[in-house]
Amino acid sequence: MITINDGGGGAEMGALIEKMRRTLSVKGGFSGIHDDGAYIKIGDKHLVFTTDSYTVDPLFFPGGDIGKLAASGTINDLSVMGAKPVGLSLSLIIEEGFASDKLYRILESFNKVCKIVNVPVATGDTKVLAKGEIPGILINTSGIGVAERVIPNSGLEAGDVIVTSGGVGEHGAAILSKRFGYETSLVSDCAPVYDVVDKCRKYIRACKDPTRGGLSACLNELASHSKVCIKVDEDRIPIKNEVRVICELLGIDPLHLACEGRIVFGVRESDADKVAGILRNFNRDACVIGEVVRGKNVILKTSIGEKFLNMPSGENVPRIC
Repeated sequence: MITINDGGGGAEMGALIEKMRRTLSVKGGFSGIHDDGAYIKIGDKHLVFTTDSYTVDPLFFPGGDIGKLAASGTINDLSVMGAKPVGLSLSLIIEEGFASDKLYRILESFNKVCKIVNVPVATGDTKVLAKGEIPGILINTSGIGVAERVIPNSGLEAGDVIVTSGGVGEHGAAILSKRFGYETSLVSDCAPVYDVVDKCRKYIRACKDPTRGGLSACLNELASHSKVCIKVDEDRIPIKNEVRVICELLGIDPLHLACEGRIVFGVRESDADKVAGILRNFNRDACVIGEVVRGKNVILKTSIGEKFLNMPSGENVPRIC
């Protein structure tokens, strides 16, 4: 028996998803079972299709709100697969009595992200549930995009290097600081990343955004799907001091905290400096953080030696997206 919990990773969630796949038995021509979206070839291009649901506490946080989060998250799932977003759906589940000014503020945030990427909301749905049945508002979105070349998260090879597009853990730490009333200058990194991926497209071997489960989950998925070992240097991972302090106060590893506007790239070693230079035009903290070698697992190199950087378990990762 599998008990459903709020965890974002780990063996239990993986087993649940595999059982769901077996239950939903109708097969089609889609690929991408381990990617951020499914894709199917149409002519000389690929149609990429993704979906996600969003809940966050608080609904409004430094640097964004649930509307910005939902639009960015779905656009980013298409972007990291090499797809240009061409249409989104927007489904709202709203608690009875939810303030209309908050609703329109959320919709305006969603629309602002759509304008940045020039992608329309093509369809949607709205439901209202009785007061107390949900925490204010929940959002579900789907997105379609078109890719000339799909970028899988399984394309790493020994000899590649790992690059991050900026500091990690800032989204999660900003939300936690707001939730617990800590006074900080932290702002969520929540933002669409299509332009960032587009500028680096021809150099990318594998690509993923470190959302739920943070950098550690992202690296573990890249390593597992590519059947390689990733070694990252702890001292090279960009983490703001305020992120570290929040994590120390709450007993959380900053490498497990979600980002909502960052990307982890795998590129050839010969292209690493070029890609890092492009990324620094968007965020000065972009840098090379590790390498890909033969083997398996993810290894964190620290000042006192090496250790496994495992997939975070649900109990240790607070729900922040």
